[in-house]
Amino acid sequence: MAATREGRASRTRAQVAELTARLMAEHGLSDYAVAKRKAARQLGVPEGHGMPSNEEVDAALAERQALFEPEEQASLLAGLREQAREVMRVFSRFEPALTGGAASGVVSEHSLIELEIAEDASKDFEQFLVNREIAHRVQDRAGQMAYLLYSEPADILVRLVTRGTRHGHTPRLSLERLEKLLAETDP
Repeated sequence: MAATREGRASRTRAQVAELTARLMAEHGLSDYAVAKRKAARQLGVPEGHGMPSNEEVDAALAERQALFEPEEQASLLAGLREQAREVMRVFSRFEPALTGGAASGVVSEHSLIELEIAEDASKDFEQFLVNREIAHRVQDRAGQMAYLLYSEPADILVRLVTRGTRHGHTPRLSLERLEKLLAETDP
């Protein structure tokens, strides 16, 4: 009976992860918690019950994209990483790290380029933005200060983090690592 319950819970987690991935891909939802709650509600799963991890959602999203849109996905990822490289070069004095979907490889047409810089550089960074007349908006993202920079084709979210801490479990790419990755994937 316990095995049956565990099997059902596992299937429920997978269903919620798959629907969450679909909602994120098709509707541009970027907040995992919001997308999971919406998916659970649509599936009739009680809130907080059978919720997949963000990593499980990312895996479902990657699987979905590989199945339905592999060429578009590869092109979109390459474009976002190219844009990220250019932005990171401009911000190089702040030692930015690329995070989020562009770092992990799981992106959609709604993806932002997500960067992290050290929190103690916030005043210098804000002055840098003002001096360069870079349009931005200061935001609070899950208790962390962040800057949303308006850019094309993708906006850029720059989070301020305490040195030595990480945001979530997604990979972090320095400019050097990103450039090596782009060189390896460039035909």
